[in-house]
Amino acid sequence: MSEDYLIRARSVTKTYRLHKRPAARLASLFAREKPDQQLAPGEVYHALRGIDLEIKRGEKVAIIGRNGAGKSTLLKIITGVIKPTTGTIGVRGKSHALLSLGAGFHPDFTGRENAQAFLAHMGVSGRRADELVEEAVAFAEIEEHIDQPLKTYSTGMQARLMFAVSTALDPELLVIDEVLGVGDAYFQHKSFERIREMCASGDTTLLIVSHDIYSAAKLVDRAVWIDKGRVMGDGPPAETIKAYENSIRIQEDARQKQKLALAFRRELKGRKAQLPAFLEIRARGNQPAKSPVYFAEASLALPGEAPRSLPIFTEENRAENKGDAYAAQLLPHLPWGAITSVDGAQVRAWNNFGAVDHKVGFAIFPLSEKTVERLGDSTLTLRLRANDVVDADIVYIRPDGGEKILHRLMTEAGKWQALSLPLFEGQDVKVTSQPIGETEERGRQGSGRIVLSNFRLLGADNCESFMLSHGAPAALKFDYFINDPQLREQSQIIVVFKRNGIDDVMRLKGDSINFSADNNRSGQVEMRLDEVRLGTGRYSVTVMVARERYFENQTGLFFSINPDVYDVHSGCLEFEVVDPGQSFSSGTGFVGSAHWQMT
Repeated sequence: MSEDYLIRARSVTKTYRLHKRPAARLASLFAREKPDQQLAPGEVYHALRGIDLEIKRGEKVAIIGRNGAGKSTLLKIITGVIKPTTGTIGVRGKSHALLSLGAGFHPDFTGRENAQAFLAHMGVSGRRADELVEEAVAFAEIEEHIDQPLKTYSTGMQARLMFAVSTALDPELLVIDEVLGVGDAYFQHKSFERIREMCASGDTTLLIVSHDIYSAAKLVDRAVWIDKGRVMGDGPPAETIKAYENSIRIQEDARQKQKLALAFRRELKGRKAQLPAFLEIRARGNQPAKSPVYFAEASLALPGEAPRSLPIFTEENRAENKGDAYAAQLLPHLPWGAITSVDGAQVRAWNNFGAVDHKVGFAIFPLSEKTVERLGDSTLTLRLRANDVVDADIVYIRPDGGEKILHRLMTEAGKWQALSLPLFEGQDVKVTSQPIGETEERGRQGSGRIVLSNFRLLGADNCESFMLSHGAPAALKFDYFINDPQLREQSQIIVVFKRNGIDDVMRLKGDSINFSADNNRSGQVEMRLDEVRLGTGRYSVTVMVARERYFENQTGLFFSINPDVYDVHSGCLEFEVVDPGQSFSSGTGFVGSAHWQMT
């Protein structure tokens, strides 16, 4: 590790004792403490699990993650508010933490009195404090109200004053926790510029936590993604955000599995059951196949027993709920298709559209410890057929979440394929609480009803190019294929141009193209610009195709788990805009024209 660090965390953990009743909490104050490793899982909560992190002087770092991931806990340890349970934390230099706007502000004091008290707490008084207060008042634009009690301020005015005073000093380390959304859009822009100015000299190190990951990414050059108390990703903001977006889809899949397990336990009416194991056939990179895959047989054999059919032709198999036998069920949130006939055999289709996860699978519910042990020595048999080559992994997921790849499935076009696989063999790949691997980080998003490919940028000469001239014509072309044979609609196409992979500078929407499986299921889409209006600089292109009127009928569901999103390609192209003739387009995102009139 480098010696030029401002923050260094090594194997930092933070655990909290959980108490089911208030009386138990009181009793714990007088009882002899047990080490955390001796506590039952329900008695302790791990907020952080072995965090290793180093932040150098002058870096601007965002910490992102879902609620309860451990972000704020880490900031409190860095700023000394709480201590880690184990591990070490080293912080060099004077830090200033904005963990909560308004901490220490009193509603009965005037805005000026609150500002002076805050600065006094920070060790600033006298003439210097008066100067900083005046600067904060001017920045917050509340000159007429500064000598009125804080309780008479609107919520927005309070937030503006608190932010202005809190950022009046230039510390070596500025720590900000969920306070970017202060005031209206105009003041939010001022707040961002204030933070940028503080960090511009390189003397201030910024550490920021925000649920608005896209806004936070604009301020930083590095993003650390934390989930369940572990560092899952650390790198350039654009790449880390891609991995985070993909994780939402993976976590939604896990939630669906937990929901299924809970429903099964309720059906048992109090009888003990282990957590389920799962079998999945998972498309690599979440890439949908070019055509459906047909299953004619799927069975599982315990040692010394005849194979038992997995429920391909029924939704569930619940007849074996006794002794040490197992029950199995199709995973309903995955794209299992209709039962049909292929080559005279009854089959069920694995559709290449209809769900955001391009995989199919079964839940297997063991009813005893003996069955759990025997599942590890079981044999999986599959018989399937595909019209095109399909690249997938057959994965066994243990009840503890550990995954084992049994076989990489590469189908031969138009041929039946039979497999017999022992569950105890294969390559262990991950436990779901550990960092996500490279393949899943770059997984495909979208339900696959339409898929896009082969993206090209064309310059003024109509030739493929990665350098466009400002003011000259250009075009974007890409291929499409309709997987859903029932699709007939004017699907929306959205093209987003991003500067440096983060800042959206221009969006274009197309919703007048008729996609119909009745006509040509494949073809090409062209978006032509009469003039490139982007300012000079480097850009990336993101392309999305979604259900008709997707943006007009938004439900608020995150795009990576929304089945109305058919396909997304983030950063599918990178290019540069140059302007050899003039400098007017430099330093901006978009240059437009207007109709001018004097009256």
